[in-house]
Amino acid sequence: MITVVKARSQLPGGTVVSAADLVLDRVAASDAPRGALTDPDALIGRMLAAPVAENQMMTQLSSVAPRTGVSPGHVIAPLRLGDAALGALLRPGDVVDVIAANTDAQEAVVVAAGARVVTIPDLPDERAGPSPDGALVLIDVDAQTASAVARAAAAATLSVIWR
Repeated sequence: MITVVKARSQLPGGTVVSAADLVLDRVAASDAPRGALTDPDALIGRMLAAPVAENQMMTQLSSVAPRTGVSPGHVIAPLRLGDAALGALLRPGDVVDVIAANTDAQEAVVVAAGARVVTIPDLPDERAGPSPDGALVLIDVDAQTASAVARAAAAATLSVIWR
C-alpha cells in the first residue's frame, strides 16, 4: 500500500489548487498510476491543466505553473469584438492578431500582432447571450499596443485571426 494525493471533489481545469482541494488516500501500489503524487505540497499553488474527477489520483502531469500576471511592460486590455459569436471560439492562451476593419475607408489593418487571450469574461445573467456590443475579451499586450487597440475600437470594427 502507498499513500497518494487525490482530488477531494470534481475540479474544473484552470483551478489553482489549494490544500482544501486535496486528500491523501492509501491504495494498492499496483493501482496507482506511474508518477502518482504522494505529497500534496507538490500540487498546492499550481493550476490544473484539465478537469479532474472526484477521487482522481493526481500526478505532476495534472497541473501546470499558474500565470502570476503579465510580463513587465505588459497590461491586460479589453477587446470588444464586433462579432459576439467569435468570442465563443476563443480560449485562454490563444495567440491572435487583432484586426480593425473600417468600412468607411474600406480597409483593414492589424493593430495588435501576437496578443495572448487571457480570458473571455462570463457576463451576468442579465447580459448573457448574444450582445449587439459583441464579445468582450481580455488580452495581454504591451501598453503601446493596448492604446492602439483602444484607438482602433473607437473608429472600426475589431476582429481576430489566430496564429
